[in-house]
Amino acid sequence: MKIRICILAILLFLISGKNFAQNQTRFIEATNPAFQYIGRVDKTTSAVNYNWPGVTISTTFTGDKLGIKIKGGEKNYFNIWVDDQPVQVVRAVNDTVWWFPSRLKKQKHQLRLVKRTEADMGIATFYGIFIAEEGKVSAPVNSSSRKILFIGNSITCGYGAEGKLKTEHFSPATENCEKSYATIIARAFDANFQLVSHSGLGLIRNYGDKNKRSKNPMPSRLNYLFDNDSTRQIELSDFRPDAIVINLGTNDFSTHPFPDETDFTDAGEKLLVKLTNTFPEANVFCITGPMINEPCYQYTKKYVENFRSKYNNAHVVFIGVPVDLMNDNNDLGSDYHPSYRGQLKTANLILPVMATVLNWDYSKKELTQISENP
Repeated sequence: MKIRICILAILLFLISGKNFAQNQTRFIEATNPAFQYIGRVDKTTSAVNYNWPGVTISTTFTGDKLGIKIKGGEKNYFNIWVDDQPVQVVRAVNDTVWWFPSRLKKQKHQLRLVKRTEADMGIATFYGIFIAEEGKVSAPVNSSSRKILFIGNSITCGYGAEGKLKTEHFSPATENCEKSYATIIARAFDANFQLVSHSGLGLIRNYGDKNKRSKNPMPSRLNYLFDNDSTRQIELSDFRPDAIVINLGTNDFSTHPFPDETDFTDAGEKLLVKLTNTFPEANVFCITGPMINEPCYQYTKKYVENFRSKYNNAHVVFIGVPVDLMNDNNDLGSDYHPSYRGQLKTANLILPVMATVLNWDYSKKELTQISENP
């Protein structure tokens, strides 16, 4: 009995000690200018709301304590990075304060919080962070001015990238946009990025639609502040990319009936006109693959070539990623989507083309994982 009482007393002491340590903090609201937001967010209240995948919140703080106050609902997941090291994947169903699991050194630290799931998983709300009472916050130093806008579907979202088997059905926990070819490319170029991507959407026809054209395909959402919400619009030019990567067409041709060639190529031209008029300085890369082949390949290549000729614009490039790039045994995650390894192989094919056109150098460090294990 005495032993049990002693153990209980020790546990209570440890818990109270932890609570005491956490109480020696101060709260930094989400609207503080020390927070850098990459992606589309709503800052009209003291908390920041968003739902697009890949939205990244960064800051620099000092001290030995860190708590993050956030809410993501049932299906959202977040990657937490401290000092460029992955700390934890967090699911915050209700208003949650996540505490760094151990004591930090009393020095300057970098925090990065990334929404790894797409908009169908719900709205995320970031309230701010707790730091040590004597700690300070400051805006992170951004070493790169490069910017890339990615417009795409489930492949761009990193759908099922952490799935173990191709026959495994998707769950939100297996989606990780930080393992998408898009973010792999952004890291290789050391570029800021924005993901305007949504699973199941196409250039003119969404997955499984019984019609040849859908009412709300991906291009219609380009100006949405919140994906799935047409009532709140932003200026597309608020984020000015050096490069735009479009990976659309997979869902248009994944099931019948296929769109008509003329409708598809006209829609492709219309999208390119909008983007090049808005961003005349940007290079545009139209990607097909790796989950689709013909006729998407030839139709996409056709509207790119027609656009280059008609508008005398050589800054629009076609890149075909063949379906044979994927190894059925090693490169596929949930629902036959590219796993992280498959996404690496996709990025490895696209990167040299982009680097040549943009005249950008890039790091091959992350890509060595596939060269070491082909």
